[in-house]
Formats: sequence, structure tokens, C-alpha cells
Amino acid sequence: MNQLPFNHNLLLWRLARGLTQVQLARRAGVPQPNLSDIERGAQDVSLRTLRALALALGVRPGLLADGVPPQGTGEVPVPDRQALERIAASLTGTRVRLRTDEREMSQYLGLILHRRIGALRGQRRVQRNKRRSVRAAWISLQARYPKAVIDSLIQRASEQAVSPRTTVDAPPVRAGRNGVVVPKGRSRGHGR
Repeated sequence: MNQLPFNHNLLLWRLARGLTQVQLARRAGVPQPNLSDIERGAQDVSLRTLRALALALGVRPGLLADGVPPQGTGEVPVPDRQALERIAASLTGTRVRLRTDEREMSQYLGLILHRRIGALRGQRRVQRNKRRSVRAAWISLQARYPKAVIDSLIQRASEQAVSPRTTVDAPPVRAGRNGVVVPKGRSRGHGR
């Protein structure tokens, strides 16, 4: 399992509990600006603060300090080559069938790549809540997958965005009657 830095782990636990910084700060008795600095890694934590934060989150202090992420954000099996190709294809707009873990990874990477592409196009101003969601997505990916897998997916998606492939593991699709998507060459008719 990837061991997370304390500040990243604290952020994941706070998000897993559905708390805002203000709510966690009040529960822990820590000023909100200090909590913000702690989550950004700009401020170290005293033992007293660590205990207060752990109590407010309902976890043992050791889980926070040791970098153990919340249940459900732990490391998952490394995707195989076909899964990486499907995820990369989905990021370029190709319609592919993804498993639940692949879909989640695709959504996280989509947020990250959208911000990077915007930066390359000179869009400097990014909304604050968008920056936060991109940061949370990046930390969640780091908690689940080795860095090499994340880098590989970003590389594959970038390559496919420049020159998309026509072959993907899913059959080509077309819109059928009533907007239903059906594989090309198949009819939804009456036994025809």
C-alpha cells in the first residue's frame, strides 16, 4: 500500500467523513486557517493537534500518522494493459465499457487532464473549487495506484488525444431508435 504523507491522508479522511474544513476545525478545536495550512503541508502538527483531529474524525491517531487512507481508497489491483487502454480511450471521448474502478479512475484523471490542458491553452484562472477537486482527485489516485501507473495513463491519454485510435476493445456504436445505443450492424427489430 502507498503510504501517504500526513497532510494528504488528513484530507482524504476529512472528505471520506463528508466534513468541510470549518466543520472539522470546530470539532477538533483547531483554527480553520491552521487546518488549511496542515492540509497543504505548510504547517507541522503537534501531538495534541494530531489527537484532536483523530478524535474529531473518529479514527485512531496512528491511522492518520501512518498514512493509512480511509476504507475504500486503499490500493486496488494494478490495471492490466487492456484496462489502461480502455481508461485512456474513455478520456479522449471514445465510448468504452468500464468497470467501476476504471470509471472512477477515468473521472479522476479527467479532472486532472482538463486542468493541465487548460493551463497549456493559457487559461490561467481556475476556479478555487475546481483546484480543490483536482487536488483531491490527484491525492486519491496516489493513494490507490503506483505513480508509474498514473504516469502511464496520463501519457496514453495525451497520445490518444493527439492521434485517437480507431480500434478499442468495445464494438463501434450508433444511436438507435429512441436514443438507445446499439452496436453497429445489429438491429433492435423484431427478430430480423
